[in-house]
Amino acid sequence: MDFTKTDRSEAVKTQSLVISASIISIITITLLLIVSIILLPIHKVGDPDSDDLSSLDDSENVDVDTGSDPGNIPADDPDRVYNNGIKEIKPVDFQPIVDEWAGSLRGNRSVLIYDLDTDEIVGSFNPDEFYSIASLYKLFVVYAGYEKLQTGEWNSDDMAGRTGLTVLECLDLAIRESNSVCAESLWTMIGREELQEAVVSRYGTINTSVSGFVSNANDILNMMKVFYNHETIKEPSLVSVMKDSFLNQPITEYNWRQGLPSGFTRANVYNKVGWDYNPEESYWNLYHDAAIVEFPEENRHFIVVVMTNRVPFQRIRDIGTMIEETFYNNQ
Repeated sequence: MDFTKTDRSEAVKTQSLVISASIISIITITLLLIVSIILLPIHKVGDPDSDDLSSLDDSENVDVDTGSDPGNIPADDPDRVYNNGIKEIKPVDFQPIVDEWAGSLRGNRSVLIYDLDTDEIVGSFNPDEFYSIASLYKLFVVYAGYEKLQTGEWNSDDMAGRTGLTVLECLDLAIRESNSVCAESLWTMIGREELQEAVVSRYGTINTSVSGFVSNANDILNMMKVFYNHETIKEPSLVSVMKDSFLNQPITEYNWRQGLPSGFTRANVYNKVGWDYNPEESYWNLYHDAAIVEFPEENRHFIVVVMTNRVPFQRIRDIGTMIEETFYNNQ
């Protein structure tokens, strides 16, 4: 048989088979397309199992607190990543060293250590005991003064009473050098009743009497939180002066940084002290130190408050050293 010749009936049969196969192929393709469309939403952008890693939406997988103000004391941490990011925040338990330090002393002592990044107390001893606060009253006066500059009620170049200094200069020196003349003048300008109202209603320091010079570690911690967040003070120039006055304090007649700051070697310490020294008997009737402590290498931030009666500043320095050692031993 010549393969070039084909019987008509067989040709018709072959043509029918080809047509049938084509129809089946079209139906199959159509069904596949329908299934693909139905399943497509399951494999969405940002799915951890997606092959396209560049399309992942970090907001669905990472809890990041960037904050709205880069000017906290010290600066906020915009790269704080808690689960699958660059750096994990490791909680640190300072309670053992707080107990060790407090147990080695005889005088009255209170300690609070607060982790600003995890929002929790990480060390505490006797935080409710009341003390005469000495120069820590200036924390309340100064913040209220900055608020008046922020609102425009005061101007930076207004004179601060009879000090011969401007309001801004006095706000700076009341912290930087614990200038009492400046603090008293500012307090008078604010008004004693008005300041006390702010202390109770705005700053969360309900157990503090500024006029009575009485407070406890809990309230001083809350006041340091107010400075750290400075929610009512946003003018960059004011924030800059405020930060620097806590960080750079020159030795004058006194060394304002002989306590907590001198115990740290790898941290930025923003502090304010309050003390009462008895030169006749050579002892510290009061030594208080309140500080925001920043470990810049780790981008970690804490508030440390130490309030004591008849405890020398060298022992305040010691707990600073213990805090730093414990922190880095846990990294």
